[in-house]
Amino acid sequence: MKLLSHYLQNKNDPRHEITNWENDLINDWLCYSCRSTVYDVNTFPSSLHSHDYYELVIFVEGEINYVCESSVYSPKRGDVIIIPPGKFHMSKLKGERTHYKRHVFYLYPNAFDQISPSLAEILIRTNEGVHFSLASREREEELLTLAEKLASALKKRGDDLSRALALGYIIEIFCLLNRKDIRHSGESERLPENILALQQYLDAHYTEINSVSEVAEHFFYSREYVSRLFKKYYDTTILDYIHKLRISKSRALIAEGMPIIDVCYAVGFSSLSTFIRAFRAATDMTPSEYRRMVRE
Repeated sequence: MKLLSHYLQNKNDPRHEITNWENDLINDWLCYSCRSTVYDVNTFPSSLHSHDYYELVIFVEGEINYVCESSVYSPKRGDVIIIPPGKFHMSKLKGERTHYKRHVFYLYPNAFDQISPSLAEILIRTNEGVHFSLASREREEELLTLAEKLASALKKRGDDLSRALALGYIIEIFCLLNRKDIRHSGESERLPENILALQQYLDAHYTEINSVSEVAEHFFYSREYVSRLFKKYYDTTILDYIHKLRISKSRALIAEGMPIIDVCYAVGFSSLSTFIRAFRAATDMTPSEYRRMVRE
């Protein structure tokens, strides 16, 4: 499984050179990473993106906001962020500099099929939410302790017993998360109405928009203003967002079984060759290879 395909788009970005991330592929449907990095405004690798798997973050520390769809979340130590497939999201630096630490799981719902499918119930149960807290500080500290033990076990690379121990910690973490005392945090802010209206327009018309000028004319803004407004809140350009949206929608349509040639035009590409090049650049595989992966 190509779990980390969205990072390929920025693999040559010099901001990524400062990361000390170690990604551990637990199985074909589950990847874990402990990430602890000091960032400033010039090195923070902020990028609006989506993917076809779940992202679950156990937040430890950092002056960080999470932007997902129309809301902004400010997590505290021990909080859990769950990003469902297809939702565009990003993290943003609050100030000038911070130490940002979190435990991240990338997974599909079938990640635990060979152990106990019920471990993935937390994903489905919280499918519409993003920011969660456990019922008590004791539960949160228990979760953080398990996450640190998991990170420690996986540092011993090549040690089969350590990997077996790590799997045990993962099972404990998801058992804890599947208890009934996880709840929506409720602490979020909505983005300004003008940026929400802009995003909603792009989401509704991404298949037909060919230039930023078209978007600007719809809102009676100047081209420069609408570009600056979108960049301010999403740290990407309007055309890049449309491109990512087309790729995200195309993944979903391919997974549903739509013929690739129909997917190409359904999401707004003008030719099959252009679509294949764009899809490969974003996911490191062709649409046919992605379809084969989904079927397998």
